[in-house]
Amino acid sequence: MLEKGFSVPDLFQPALPGRFSWFPLPPGWYVLAALLAAILLIFLFYRFARWRRNLWRRQALAALRQPQDADGWLELIKRILLMHQPRDVVSQWLTPEQLLQEVAIDAYLRQLLSDRYCQPDNALDGQQNARLQSQLKNWLEKLPDV
Repeated sequence: MLEKGFSVPDLFQPALPGRFSWFPLPPGWYVLAALLAAILLIFLFYRFARWRRNLWRRQALAALRQPQDADGWLELIKRILLMHQPRDVVSQWLTPEQLLQEVAIDAYLRQLLSDRYCQPDNALDGQQNARLQSQLKNWLEKLPDV
């Protein structure tokens, strides 16, 4: 049946191709890695720039935690408004009523700050300070980024 010298191939263990190398990679992988690195750097740059732009907000939130008198609260409010309004507009607001028009606080606290501005006894009690702190914090968090 079979001629002399003829062998049947081993079908259970066929011959496999040789090992291939992972390196050097094709140029497309280098381009893709460079593109992903550039996208990551741009994303990190924008996040860092946003973090730097919101430094004033973090400082204002830290200043809100400390109880102050009426003059201190109005000074802090004016400093916050200077971040969002042009300086020449804010400098025209001479009275506390004009300054507090832009702030989202209730009428009682607005009147209290206006009445106690530049008065010898302008300290607020603990409950008024806490109420003003919470309302100013809510207002500050709703302000847009600059």
